[in-house]
Amino acid sequence: MLGHPRWENNCTFNSLVKLKGWKKVIVIHPFCPQDLQSYSHLLKYCILADRFIAITGRYWGKETGRSFFSEWTKKFLQIDLAVDSKNFPKVKGSFNAPGKRKFIFIGNHTHYKNVSFLNQIAEQLQEIEFHRFGPYSKKFPNLIQHGTHELNSTYAKNLIKKMDFMITMGNRDANPTTILESSAMGLVAVCPVGSGYTESDGVFNISGTDFNSAIQKINYLNKCNAVSLEKKRTQMRALIDNYYCWPRFVRQIVSEIKNKGVYDYKIRNVWSSSVIYLFYFILGRKAPWKITVKSCLKKFKKLLNIF
Repeated sequence: MLGHPRWENNCTFNSLVKLKGWKKVIVIHPFCPQDLQSYSHLLKYCILADRFIAITGRYWGKETGRSFFSEWTKKFLQIDLAVDSKNFPKVKGSFNAPGKRKFIFIGNHTHYKNVSFLNQIAEQLQEIEFHRFGPYSKKFPNLIQHGTHELNSTYAKNLIKKMDFMITMGNRDANPTTILESSAMGLVAVCPVGSGYTESDGVFNISGTDFNSAIQKINYLNKCNAVSLEKKRTQMRALIDNYYCWPRFVRQIVSEIKNKGVYDYKIRNVWSSSVIYLFYFILGRKAPWKITVKSCLKKFKKLLNIF
C-alpha cells in the first residue's frame, strides 16, 4: 500500500494500514522536520509503515537527523517535487533594467509561508514592487494583490512577463512547487533555505528571519547585472529538465516499491517522541480535539439555522 495519511483518525489510510496482509506499506507525504504543527501526526504512521517517502527539499532531508524526527532516518527517503515544464511554458524574456526589478509571491498565507515578513520588507522598500497571487482572505497592504490565478492562465502569464523574481520567505516550508513552476516560466526564485532549496538547487537564498540581511539581498538582486540572473535561470532550467521532473520522481517511487529492504524503527528517544505527540494531540493546528470542536460548532450552527 502506498498512501498519503491525513490528520483525522477516520482517514482511509488509517483504516487500511490496520488490515493484515500488506506485503509493504509506504507513506508518501510532504515533510518539514521543523514544522511540528503540520507533521507530528506522521509519527504513528512512520512506526506502522515499512518506509516513509518524504516529499521535501534536500536541505530538509539533511536536517531531519538533527531534529525531533531524527529516529525516522532509517525509514526515511527524501525526494524532490517535480514539474512538467510543458504545463508552465517560459514566458519571461529579458529581465527588467537594474533598479527596476519586480518581485512576486505566489501562494497562501499559512504559517510556514511567512508572508507577514515579506509584507514588512515591502513596507521598507516601497521603491520596489512586490506582487502576490493568493487569496484575498488576509490583507497584506504592502503587497500588490491579484487574487488567486492558475499560473498557466492568461492573466498570470501576462503578469509574470513583467516580473523578475518569485520570492517566498518560508522558513518551514517542505518543498514549494511554486518555486519550480515560476522558474519554468522564466522567473528567478528567491527563498530561505527553510523552503528546502539551497543555492546549488537553482535559487538565490535569502534570510527569512534577519530583516536587514533580507533587505540587503533584495537590493542586491534589484541592482545586479542581468548576466548573474541569467546564469541562475540557466542553472534552474537544467535542473527542471533533468532533476525536478516527473520521470525521475516516478522512477524513485517505483524503485522504492520494488525494494525488499527492511527498515527498523524503535523509539529510543522518549523526549523527542513525547514532544511530537504533544504537538499531535494538543498543540498541532489539526490536533484531534480541535477537529472535534470544529465539527461540533458546525453542527451547532446548523441547529441554529433550523430554529
